[in-house]
Amino acid sequence: MDKRTFLRRKLGFISKTMFLANMLAIVALLMSYSASFINPKSFWPIAFMGLGYLPILLINIGFIFYWLLRKRKIALYSLITILIGWPFLTKHWNIRKENAPVSSETRTLRIMTFNAHLFKKVNDEKKNFKADVVRIIDSISPDVICFQEYISKIKGKHVFSEEFKDKLGYDYFFFEPSSKNDYEAYGMAVLSRFPIYDSGTIRDNDYGINRISYVDIKKQDTLIRIYNIHLRSFALQNEDKEFIQNLSNNNESDNSRTRKLSRKLKNAFELRSEQAHSLKKHMNECQYPYIAVGDFNDTPMSYSVNLIGDGLYNAFKEKGNGWGVTHHALLPIFQIDYIFASQKFQVMNYQIVKQKLSDHYPVWSDLRLKP
Repeated sequence: MDKRTFLRRKLGFISKTMFLANMLAIVALLMSYSASFINPKSFWPIAFMGLGYLPILLINIGFIFYWLLRKRKIALYSLITILIGWPFLTKHWNIRKENAPVSSETRTLRIMTFNAHLFKKVNDEKKNFKADVVRIIDSISPDVICFQEYISKIKGKHVFSEEFKDKLGYDYFFFEPSSKNDYEAYGMAVLSRFPIYDSGTIRDNDYGINRISYVDIKKQDTLIRIYNIHLRSFALQNEDKEFIQNLSNNNESDNSRTRKLSRKLKNAFELRSEQAHSLKKHMNECQYPYIAVGDFNDTPMSYSVNLIGDGLYNAFKEKGNGWGVTHHALLPIFQIDYIFASQKFQVMNYQIVKQKLSDHYPVWSDLRLKP
C-alpha cells in the first residue's frame, strides 16, 4: 500500500476538511503571537490577529477536543501550538499565587487605576455614581489613585477633587485637563496621600484625552515615579459598536462600513505604537523606581502593551487570578487596563474590582519596594 492510499484511508473527506481548517487555525494562532513583537506601523494587519487571540485560541481548543473524540493524534498539533504560546496565555488567564500579608509599616505602596468614564454609568448618562466611587475607594484605601476620563467642577461646592480630599484624605492632587469650559474640566488625574514633588505630561504623541502624565511622589525618603497612561482609543461611535455586535447579520452592503471600521482600528494601532515608544524612552531615562498604570486600550497580545511592559513586572501575571477582564462593555472579554512596575518593586497583591460603575473595572495592586 503506497503512502497516498494510506492517507486516503486514514482521513475521510470530512476529516480532511477539518484537518485543513485546523491547520489554518494553527497558523492564525501563531500569527496572533507575532502581533506582540511586530510594530503595526511596519505591518498593521498583524495587529488584528493579536486582537483576535482569544477566539482563535478557543477554536484551537475546540479542535483538540474534536480530534480526541475521534481518537486521533492530530489533537497534538493545536495542543503543542498552545503550549508554545503559554507565556501569552498567562497574560490573559492566571491562577492566583499566594498573596503576601501587607503591613502599614512596610515599604508597600497600594496603587489603583480606574477609567471613570466621566463618572457616568454605561448606557445611563444621567446617573452619576460618584458616591459609589468614593465608597469603593474608601474600602480599598489605595495610597495613590490614577484616573483616566476624570471630570470635576472647576469651582463651587461640587468640586469633586475637594470631596476626595475632605472625605478620604488625599491631600495631594495632579490634574491637567485635556478639555474644559467655564464650569468643568476633564482629563487625567492623580490623587496621592504622599507629597507630589514633580509632575508633567509627555507631549510627544499627545492626542487630546488620550495622553500620558506622570507624578513623582516620596515614600519613606524614596522618590517613586508613577505614569498615568491613557493610550489612543479606537474612537468607536455608537453605530460602530452596533455594527460589531451584529456582525453575523450584516450583508455585502455593509462593506463600506467594514472598511471605515478597519481604518479606525488601523489608525489606533499605529498611534498607540507611537505613544508606547515615547513612553518607553521616557521610562528608560528615569533614575528611580517607577510604576506604569492605566487604560492602554489594547490587549495583552498587542505590540504597545508588550513594548511598555518589557522588562517590567506585570501585576496581573504575578498575582492575578482567572481571566483578566477589565473592560466589560461591547465585548466583555478584554483586559486593557494594566499595572506594571520596575524591577525595584515586588508585586504583593493584585485585584480587579468587579463593580460595573464605568465601562472599566477598577484595578489595584500592592507593590513593595525592594531593600
